[in-house]
Amino acid sequence: MDEAAVTDIQFELKGALLPKDHGYLLFLAMVDLLPWIADEPLLGIHPVQGADLGDGNLMLNRRGKLVFRAPRIRAAELLTLTGKTFQIAGNPFTIGAGKLRALSWHTPLYAHCVTTGHEDERAFTQDILDELDTYKIDSRFICGKRQTLTTAQGVEYGYSLMLHGLPIEHALQIQEQGLGTNRKLGCGIFIPHKSIVAVS
Repeated sequence: MDEAAVTDIQFELKGALLPKDHGYLLFLAMVDLLPWIADEPLLGIHPVQGADLGDGNLMLNRRGKLVFRAPRIRAAELLTLTGKTFQIAGNPFTIGAGKLRALSWHTPLYAHCVTTGHEDERAFTQDILDELDTYKIDSRFICGKRQTLTTAQGVEYGYSLMLHGLPIEHALQIQEQGLGTNRKLGCGIFIPHKSIVAVS
């Protein structure tokens, strides 16, 4: 897959409160709008960013975006979401204008949560080593805080993850295909990060 085959599609998002653990609920809402999303293996939905209110909710601000990572050939279909509305936990949201954003050529890369099916950090680390080896990707990594994720099967646990020392071609590959499971719920989607000092 060439470097242009996968892209981010970013939308303005208008709303107020969103559960901090919103990946599964957001996925269900998007499948209601575009059912094919459930079956597209390379599609991921980035976690929505907002201010943590400390009560399990995020407050959206102007920087809050709805972002998909998907094959470029799906971009036109995703852009039809502009103007659509949905609800999460009783709160209404409106999807604004969308645009394409190319994947980054910069490293290190960071994912807020990566899940592999193992709660134990040692087993999780081995899973990541095995997956990187399978993909023949050369990278060092740092595990951060354990994360909790609601899925269709119940609660799963993962870890934030920083990958560094990546050759550019491997950085693009990781962004395209991700690591671990639950990509549609916001897991294993890597973005560039400015520092490897703090992984949270």
